[in-house]
Amino acid sequence: MKYWISNIKPDPFMSVGVESYRLEIFGANILIGIIVFFIRKRLLILFFINSIICYWIFSFFWNSWIENHPYSSTEYSFQIENRKFVLGIDRNPNTFGIEEIISESKDTLITIGMHEKVGDSLKLTSMQETMYFHNYKLNGFSISPNAIELNKIE
Repeated sequence: MKYWISNIKPDPFMSVGVESYRLEIFGANILIGIIVFFIRKRLLILFFINSIICYWIFSFFWNSWIENHPYSSTEYSFQIENRKFVLGIDRNPNTFGIEEIISESKDTLITIGMHEKVGDSLKLTSMQETMYFHNYKLNGFSISPNAIELNKIE
């Protein structure tokens, strides 16, 4: 279970949906216990104990991952020809988004995608384009062919 959880690297926001998996593990063990009841009654208690132990072990590993890999987000602002943009880079899950700020109360999502570490920079990949973030500069943004200076939003 620990190997599986570390491979999928769960998003903290999906932890609520995992409750159903814990109940499926518990239910599968209860079902096996009922089947074993008709074959060997002495093994029945073993499956009931196993169902409770598996439930708690899964819960421990899942919660441990979420606690040790918290959600965090960093935002950077930049301007291109009187247009204001915000680049948001999230960690766990490794996503990013670029929004254009139209007014104080309204913004438009330009692109969203995943990022991965490549050397000492981040490769930002969306459906439309591939960009690179390095040393507070954004390269490859389709609206501007030049490197864009970014300002970190505190």
